[in-house]
Amino acid sequence: MKRLLMLFVACSLAACAGGVRNVSKAEVYDFGLPLQHLVDGGNWANLALEVRAPVWIDSPSMEYRLLYEDPLKLRGYAGSRWAAAPGLLLAQRLRQQLGFVGPREQVAVNCLLRLDLEEFSQVFDTPQASRGILQGAASVLDARHRVVAERRIFIEQPAEGADARGGVRALVLASEELGRQLAGWLSELEKRGTLKSCRAGSGENR
Repeated sequence: MKRLLMLFVACSLAACAGGVRNVSKAEVYDFGLPLQHLVDGGNWANLALEVRAPVWIDSPSMEYRLLYEDPLKLRGYAGSRWAAAPGLLLAQRLRQQLGFVGPREQVAVNCLLRLDLEEFSQVFDTPQASRGILQGAASVLDARHRVVAERRIFIEQPAEGADARGGVRALVLASEELGRQLAGWLSELEKRGTLKSCRAGSGENR
């Protein structure tokens, strides 16, 4: 009886160990290698960036929606995740593109560009066709925290595949397009005189 019990325990442990070995690791994605600046170095060195996101976006979970089945239901890929919360990855990408001040940099800041994410997910129109959607609002705040400019954001990119990898690629492209749109928007605001104190060296005579 004792031998049978020991044999049963040994088999159970072997099965558990085998189960652990067979569990596949999640695929981890980020936004890829750093990008070159879209504007001349230091153009926006006095502009800080803040990206805010709702709770469901503020995690490494990779979300998607099936619009053809239930657009109100959020689903997550079990075998894939982001390397960090999308808001952090997006902020890093925008700093690379536009040279915004980082959170740990000891630099005097004149203005704040605030990005409020509302949607950052892959959506399926059909089982075979999906898109990456980046939606939210951007606003510029002056030193007194007054909003001096704001705009709505909606960017979508078709996914090459109906899987997590396709969604990642689409959302990375959408993020890069966001950087280009923000660069154009800030430049236009500056031409209008809206951002007189938001450029590096703004106090110098030109």
